[in-house]
Amino acid sequence: MRFFSKQILVDQHGKATNFKLHSLEFPHMRALHFAWFSFMVAFMSWYAIPPIVVHIAKDLDIAPVEIYDANMVSVAITILARLVIGPLCERFGPRRVMCSVLLLGAIPCGMTGLISNGTGLIVIRAIIGILGGAFVPCQFWTTQMFAPSVVATANSLSAGWGNMGAGVTYLLMPAIYDGIAVRTGDAIAWRVTFVVPAGICIVVAIMDYLFATDTPHGDWLVLRQQELEKNQRGSDIDDTTRNSSNSIASIETPEQKLEKGFIVTTGTAHEVHAKGTSDDESIADVRRSQSIGETLVTFGKVFCKPAVLIMIIHYACSLGVELAIDNVIGEVFREHFNLDPSTAAYIGSIFGLLNLFSRLCGGLLSDALAKRFHLSGRILAHLSLMCLEGLFLIGFSFGLSTNLPSAVVLMVFFSFFVQAVCGSTFGIVPFIDPLNNGKVMGMVGAGGNIGGIIFNLMFRQFQPNFESAFLCLGCIALGAGIAGNLLLRVQDKTIWHLFDGRYA
Repeated sequence: MRFFSKQILVDQHGKATNFKLHSLEFPHMRALHFAWFSFMVAFMSWYAIPPIVVHIAKDLDIAPVEIYDANMVSVAITILARLVIGPLCERFGPRRVMCSVLLLGAIPCGMTGLISNGTGLIVIRAIIGILGGAFVPCQFWTTQMFAPSVVATANSLSAGWGNMGAGVTYLLMPAIYDGIAVRTGDAIAWRVTFVVPAGICIVVAIMDYLFATDTPHGDWLVLRQQELEKNQRGSDIDDTTRNSSNSIASIETPEQKLEKGFIVTTGTAHEVHAKGTSDDESIADVRRSQSIGETLVTFGKVFCKPAVLIMIIHYACSLGVELAIDNVIGEVFREHFNLDPSTAAYIGSIFGLLNLFSRLCGGLLSDALAKRFHLSGRILAHLSLMCLEGLFLIGFSFGLSTNLPSAVVLMVFFSFFVQAVCGSTFGIVPFIDPLNNGKVMGMVGAGGNIGGIIFNLMFRQFQPNFESAFLCLGCIALGAGIAGNLLLRVQDKTIWHLFDGRYA
């Protein structure tokens, strides 16, 4: 796979089959770069408080239990945000939804300096939690722009670089705070610091709206209007015309076309028969014209699919673990190795910054094995990475009892696999129910936040005994990875198909 190609190659639906990372070429590469950068800015602002919360707690006399409660509500509110944002992406497109999330989240982020007690901290972190919903339009955007053969790489790259926001905030916020504190004092410095991430969110939202588009074929709402008009024309055709060979392609629904084995891209004239192609090509475009009632009914049906439930659990064991550790990693090193807050924060930033390549590696492995084993290969990649995640989390639980260099090395390994599993998860998600991708992505994304709440509670109960907390995390991830992947079925493919001789 070439990341620095001279030109973008597209399939028959206009989706890119390669990358040109060094450019902002419209529309594919611009959408990719805007997607990951928007999510990174959102993530940075979402987690702007933990790196300097020790200064806030000291100034306002906030109890540790209130800090943990604030950590949990910031993750909890994102569950609702992601569930709502998924269908909104299907209706209004990823670009407008991303802009809205950034603008709405920037307001409470900039107002963080107005809090005066622990309750205020909890409330403001809950409202800021809407920024965590930016993950859904990020993934939805790249899924619209890139072909099935590289969609896992595109999704993992955009989400992984976006998740770097957790590491960036651990570098940026203490630096901003220290720079301001030299001139104003601690009490004013932390209050002013939050204006910076809020302002960045606003600027990026404006850039998204003005300089990018939703799909290779143009603006989402224009395509949605075309789909509505096409459906209306189709409903006016009588039964005789409906059955004629030259008109059926223009009036069939995406579901009907998918059942007949067609690859569907709404809003384009291209149509290719998918029978005899690889499993990874069996991906259709979402429906843009569902009514609210249809959306609610479909939402329930999608949620009940076993593959969706398994992916929710697996994302809880990957992103959920990451979110929980983002909140405490600085404290873990500060408490165990008697480090000052800034030094502990800088070490903790390594955990988030590894998203530069770790999540991408999960997507690359998923796409690589898919070329040989199709969807069964994606499941194999996912299983392997989850097992390694669990084993290294268990190893880190013992490494905390050794020395600082050993603990840092083990943190690098377990964080790599935690984030790689996020990438392999979204190497599978676009194939579970392509016609309802927004809903599936919203549900699975929300699953990550549910895991974040559960594991934040775990850290709260175990602290300061972090060794036991990481041991439990490792065992849970290992068990869920083995059991879930052995049961997972996507488009009638399981990991067991690797052993039936068809890929020999």
